[in-house]
Amino acid sequence: MKVFICTIATSLALSNAFTLTAIPKGKVHSSVLLNGCRETPSEPPLPGPEVPVPENWYPEELDELIEDLNKLLGKADTSSYTPTAATITSAMCEVCNPVLTSPRVTTDGDGKTATAMDTWLPFRNRKKELGKDFFEEWTKYTPTPANPSKYIVFWDWLANTEEGRKFTSGLDAPFRNWFVRFLNLHGKWINSRESTSSLEDWVKFNGTDAHPFDINNYLHDETKPDGGFKSFNQFFLRRIKESKRPLEKAAKIVSPCDGGAFYLAKENLTAIDHQDHTLVGKSNDKFNLGEAMPGYGKAFVGGTLIDILLWFTDYHHFHCPVDGKVLHVGDYAGSYNYDFDNYDPEDPYAPKPPTEDSDRVGWYADLAKHKRMTFVIETEDIGLVAMIPVGFWGVGSIVSKIKEGDVLKKGDYMGHFGYGGSSIVLAFEPDQDLKFLRDIKNADYPRLLKVRQGIGQKGLGFVEEEG
Repeated sequence: MKVFICTIATSLALSNAFTLTAIPKGKVHSSVLLNGCRETPSEPPLPGPEVPVPENWYPEELDELIEDLNKLLGKADTSSYTPTAATITSAMCEVCNPVLTSPRVTTDGDGKTATAMDTWLPFRNRKKELGKDFFEEWTKYTPTPANPSKYIVFWDWLANTEEGRKFTSGLDAPFRNWFVRFLNLHGKWINSRESTSSLEDWVKFNGTDAHPFDINNYLHDETKPDGGFKSFNQFFLRRIKESKRPLEKAAKIVSPCDGGAFYLAKENLTAIDHQDHTLVGKSNDKFNLGEAMPGYGKAFVGGTLIDILLWFTDYHHFHCPVDGKVLHVGDYAGSYNYDFDNYDPEDPYAPKPPTEDSDRVGWYADLAKHKRMTFVIETEDIGLVAMIPVGFWGVGSIVSKIKEGDVLKKGDYMGHFGYGGSSIVLAFEPDQDLKFLRDIKNADYPRLLKVRQGIGQKGLGFVEEEG
């Protein structure tokens, strides 16, 4: 079963399309139609698909979704108190009790401090309803620069309680299935024409120190405050100018994406652990290599593992890291969010119980439960290289343009993520005499990379090109 979350629906409206046409190198730039306004782009984008066509929004779908949640919670019958309602109430009690839960603080969209108790106490005390006052608002929430993960963080607090893990581990199958429907519907919202309220703020946004952002690196309509984007998803999947991400041809390995890079594991030729790798600096979460790559995982035991974590403003398309032939493409539906059952019938690995190693839901410990793709590439002189795009934080869609047998050059376009938290793991076979950028360290000190930038070389130590 395949479910696509936070991304383009399969049936798209064809009216009012927002078209950005790629212009081949060496050709005279022609006018490009941008929502009815003609503009001559200064330069072409990297190869890739057009931005998604915006959808219409149908509020009755949300009404039905909230009605079904109320049934699960016993709202339809005031005399009933369902197991789902009891578990969620218990999780709210836990997250609001400072003896049981460590303090959790974030900022709301207005920059005010918000704590777990501020958020969940009104729901625990029935001053607010989980359906209309939380999930309905989350469904129609358009991410803002001030708080791109607002409701995700609030829900994460609840999911990380002892009781919360019960309804996020698949023990409550009806709620799990409802939650997948919810994420699908939120995906429709951010691809709808209604999801444009924060676009002007995103266009003006300069990013953070760790993840700087400049809209002028991307194709957009400079004459419009919202960049000419017709949905939030159009902004999220915007196309980048080719000159802003040149290919570092001298490198043997290039970054597949923008993001912060760190080691999951350095090469260790005496490794005896055939499965788990500790995620350095992150509460001892584990990365299970064998489960992440069914059939190919043991080829990379003892080799280098590098993770590149994307932030919300990063370019969310990914490109090939090496020259080679694609031996294997795996597409695993995963859990879509947190620790739900991996119900993909093509995945031969059964789900594991929630990890006790971390104070967060076990992203890396249960990587095999998350939506992911695996690409295994045969190279001429550095063995097999695996690339694993992983969807975290509600990302249920990873779109690939690649099939087994394709011969790729480093920097070639491969696919993109839907909205949410995303990560790409690169795995290399041991004993290949590979050297990587000297300032790639552990997860506490991520190294900011740009897609198609050189990150590795064979033999001699790797030196970055100037400029």
